[in-house]
Amino acid sequence: MKTAVLCILMLSLLILPSAYAAFYQWTDEAGVVHMTDDSDKVPKQYRDRARRLQLPDSPPAPATAAPAPKADPRAAASERTEPGGHDEGWWRDRFGVLRAELKALQDARRQKEQQLVELRRKRAIFQRARDRGAVNAMQAEMAADEARIGEVMNKIAALELAASRAGVPSEWLR
Repeated sequence: MKTAVLCILMLSLLILPSAYAAFYQWTDEAGVVHMTDDSDKVPKQYRDRARRLQLPDSPPAPATAAPAPKADPRAAASERTEPGGHDEGWWRDRFGVLRAELKALQDARRQKEQQLVELRRKRAIFQRARDRGAVNAMQAEMAADEARIGEVMNKIAALELAASRAGVPSEWLR
């Protein structure tokens, strides 16, 4: 019996396709780019515009160095004076927008946590089905908020990485 179960388990592992990461990306009316790993989380109004992005199993091969084209001396001068090709205002604005969005999401999460505590208290006292539905709906909202907070934190980290690579002064990142 053990060998039969073991054989079935081994065959199922061999037959199953290899897993790969697929992400869905869309842009809303405000121009904000959203990403998720679940197609069901893409809002209905954006599903026709959502793109499926697949990540390769292996890292990309290093690109071979191609000869650099002759650059405009004026552009080279602006890149030397402006890290990453952007001025201080651009960097401060990008970080400010992302940090403001993160703060708003975290504040909203705290309020929802308090509401969830109240809903659970009601449910414990009255045991009504609509209270259970409200708790489940609040938990779903909080899970969506957590996912969005993660996305914003990833955007901030990516921007910080780009800033460090471009040599942006740390005062511009505040």
